[in-house]
Amino acid sequence: MTIKLMLFKTGETVISDAKEVVSEDQNVRGYLLKNPQIVRTQEKAVLMESQTKNSNYELDVMLTPWMILSTDKEYVVSADYVATICEPLQSVREMFLNKIEPPTPLSETEVVNG
Repeated sequence: MTIKLMLFKTGETVISDAKEVVSEDQNVRGYLLKNPQIVRTQEKAVLMESQTKNSNYELDVMLTPWMILSTDKEYVVSADYVATICEPLQSVREMFLNKIEPPTPLSETEVVNG
């Protein structure tokens, strides 16, 4: 699985399991995205006074399906639709993986994360 963060020319930031789609002459024609999720961020709504004095910048990160009204899980986007591709932060990568592949309890009575 190759998890990538992509910025589309529309301004959307998407995280997905992404693979290159290449032509016979090995030119990248596009990308196959599996379970793409829009990444939205906003500043933390509530900060304590002690938190505002340090220089840490805190964000809430939300993931929502890219094509929320579709039943498809895989999409091909044209290479010229993508502005840039990069590696996501490890915490965002884990959030994505937990969303698309929720951990399954080992038994019916086990509680995962509280």
